Amino acid sequence: MNENLENESVSLDYPIEDQKLVTITQYMLLSIATFGLYTVWWMYKEWRFFRDKEYLDIYPAVRAIFSVFFIYSLSQRILDYAKSLGYTKTYDPLLILFVVIFSNIASIFPDPYGLISIIFFFVLVPVVEASNFAKFQDSSFNCGYQSSFSAKQLILLIAGGILWFFVIIGLLFGDPNEVI
Repeated sequence: MNENLENESVSLDYPIEDQKLVTITQYMLLSIATFGLYTVWWMYKEWRFFRDKEYLDIYPAVRAIFSVFFIYSLSQRILDYAKSLGYTKTYDPLLILFVVIFSNIASIFPDPYGLISIIFFFVLVPVVEASNFAKFQDSSFNCGYQSSFSAKQLILLIAGGILWFFVIIGLLFGDPNEVI
């Protein structure tokens, strides 16, 4: 069986999904509530977006999980993308990398100093802002801001609020030398 594949084209195109942008406030609340884990999800979505937009042969989940190795390239890629669409603000991807490395090191500090590690999401606020600007300006796909939290995000906020309550109670009233 001999098939002529000359006219057949195999497409590995990933269609760009409609982009649902979170506001800076939503990003910060979700990041705080999830102890910084929401930033991993945000980075996954950003890498998936660039994979689809630029036809990259990458695994977005791996790049998000191992963000300390890929945060520089992601923040630089977002800045370049935003500037190509008229973004005038700037940030330093190298500084972002240093803060992420510091926060990873700080995570091994004993409590309460280890909580410093969750602040790394603050340094990503300009990156989120640049990404939102660029996606909103790009006319090759649909995008818009979420007007409110989704049901999944509300669950994260409630669960995170409960966990934060116990963390604060533990820090205020817990005895670190007490063995249960």
